[in-house]
Formats: sequence, C-alpha cells, structure tokens
Amino acid sequence: MPIGSTRWVVTLAAMTAVIALSIDMSLPAQPTLAATFEVEDATAGLTLSVFMIGFALAQLVVGYLSDAWGRRRVLLGGLAMFSLAAIACALSPSIEVLLICRALQGIGGSVAPVVARAMVRDTQPAQQAARLLSTMLATLAIAPMIAPSIGGVLLATLGWRSIFATLALCGAVLMVIAYRTLSETLPVERRLVASPLGLIRGFRTFFTTPGTRLPILISCASFAGQFAYIADSPFVYMEGFHTSSETFGILFGLTALALMIGALLGGSMLNAGRSPGAMIVIGTAILVFGGIAVTIGTRVPGFGIAGFLVPMIIYFFGVGIASPSATALALEPVPHIAGTASSAIGFLTMTSGALAGYGTTKLGGSDPQAFALVVAVMAVVSASIALLTVALRRRRRQKQQESR
Repeated sequence: MPIGSTRWVVTLAAMTAVIALSIDMSLPAQPTLAATFEVEDATAGLTLSVFMIGFALAQLVVGYLSDAWGRRRVLLGGLAMFSLAAIACALSPSIEVLLICRALQGIGGSVAPVVARAMVRDTQPAQQAARLLSTMLATLAIAPMIAPSIGGVLLATLGWRSIFATLALCGAVLMVIAYRTLSETLPVERRLVASPLGLIRGFRTFFTTPGTRLPILISCASFAGQFAYIADSPFVYMEGFHTSSETFGILFGLTALALMIGALLGGSMLNAGRSPGAMIVIGTAILVFGGIAVTIGTRVPGFGIAGFLVPMIIYFFGVGIASPSATALALEPVPHIAGTASSAIGFLTMTSGALAGYGTTKLGGSDPQAFALVVAVMAVVSASIALLTVALRRRRRQKQQESR
C-alpha cells in the first residue's frame, strides 16, 4: 500500500498495538494471578514489569538489526517470537515460568514499535513524522480502550490462561497483516553492516548528536507517570475502590480514550502549522495540571473514585499531545540511523515505565496517594525538560542564522 497513506499508518499502529494488548488485556488478571500462585501483589505485578524489561532490553538490538537487515524481516521475526512466547505463557505451571515467558514475549513484541517508528522516519520529515506518530498513537489508543474489557470477559469465562492464548492469536494475525501489507522502507544501499562495534558506534552517534537527548527524557518522564497508572490501577480500582473487573475495564478505557483524543488533537494542531516544540510545551503543561489534580483528588475523601480517575484522564490527554512530538524531535537529527535511534528511545522509555510501575505497586499497592506523588513528580520533570528543549532549539537556530 502507498507509504504515508491512512491504511499504511493504521497498519503500523496495529503493529505497535502488541504492547498495549499484552499489558492491558492481562491487567484484570493481576489479582487472580496473585491468588492462583499464592504470591504478593507486587510479585504478580512483575508479569508486567518483566515484560517491559524484556521489551526494553531487546530494543537495544532490534533497531540496529533493522538498520542492517531491513525493517520488514526483523518485524516478522519479532511477531513470530511474540506469538510463540504467548502460547508458553498460557501453558505456564508456575509464576516463575510465567515470568520467564513474559520476558520472552516482551523481547518479541519489542520489534513492532521500533520498526514502526523507523519506517516513519525513513519516509517522513520531522513535522510530518510527528503528525503521523500522533495518528498512530490515536489508533493505538483503541487497544487500551477495549483490551481490559476483553481481558475481564476472558478471565470471567475461560480463566486467565485464555488471555495469553488470545494474545498468541493476535500476534499471528498481526504477522500475516505485516507480511501482506508492509513493504520495505530501507533500501539495501542504505543499510549498515551488522557488527557489535557498529551497534556501539550507532548509540554513541545518537546520544552525542545535539537535539536528541532532551526529547527522550520528556518521553521517559511522561511515560513513567503513564505506566505507574497502568501497573497500579488494577489494585487501586479493584482492591482500593472495590470495583469489578468489568468496571475496571470501562474506567481504564476512559483514560485510553483521553490518550486517543489528545493524539488526534495534537495531529490536527501539527497539521495546522504548530511546531513539535510548541506541542511538547502544551502537552507537558497539561501533564502538570493533571499531576496536581490527582495529588489533591486522592487526598480529599469526598472526591472518591472521581478524584483518581478524572485527573488521570487529563494526564493521558497531555501525553497524547506531547509524546509523538517528543519522539519526532529525538529522531529528527539522525535519519541515517533511524532504527538505532528508535531502539534507544524505546529502551529508555520502557525501562522508566517498568521501574515506575513496579516501584509504585511495591510502595503504594492499592493506596492512590502514593501513586499520585509519582505522577505529579513525573509531570513537573516533563514540563521542565520541555521548556529547556524549546529554549535550546531556539538558541541553536539563532546561532545557525548568525553563522550565515
């Protein structure tokens, strides 16, 4: 299909949906896993964190491999591994085996978003890349809207193992879609020669290129707050507020809807001429508002569940606006190593999310106040870095103009 078309973008978004499906479909099963295997809530929560760690570590390699072997071949191999690992998860006899299989599933799933970002950077300039990434994020947000509800229904009717069996089927379907619809975007003459030293040189080039580091930190900080909610919300809602798994799916879907609306609005603003720099400032300002609101809302007893949910809807809306532009800005200076750059972004973002998710669940459990502190801090950090990023970009442009 034509590169840059709506169908092309939606297909890439479907590829990246494997992470949302893998995390969000399993969320309603977290308390059940803890009870089934007779472990603590935090240990059950590791099924999310080890997936994210495997997902993050593998990205250090798969992006570089796509720079050397081509995008399409690496994408298909990763989706195949994802599906096989999901089958193993469904058959796991113990929490230890499940954790190992989830890590392997994360390794396989890591390929899809890395290659998707690289394909966008292969074919689009920064402004257009930010717009397409916003559209992809909006499409991707459909998965969190429906995945917890699907997971809740599967859990209630067929048990927790059916969730992972369904993920295996989804991975296989996505692999067929990728094989039939996505063409290669990295010509042979532009590919790197794969070697360990080449991988190291690629990361060194990325991290030492001006304009790459600060946008990554924005993505890391904002996603840390986002994933703290993803990991801790099952316990806050179902154990703290005593909601059912079905109700949890609906409430969780509302934040995903906010993410989608934010991404769609951000894409429209970019299309209307707003720069990616302006978008990160606007988006992170909304994060701060959401962080302050959840800090207050969770400490006023009369607000109840609304004091937790409404501020997170605001926070996710801000992520939808800021995140695509931050990613586009980080990729902009290094088009010749787009896969390696995408790997670095994915690794650091997922690692920050995994650490925030596990730490919030371990320290706070079903207490929303501990969670609120994490979100507020990450929001302030994101906004501070966004302002610094814009200031440095403006100074860099002034120096370039003066040198002419």
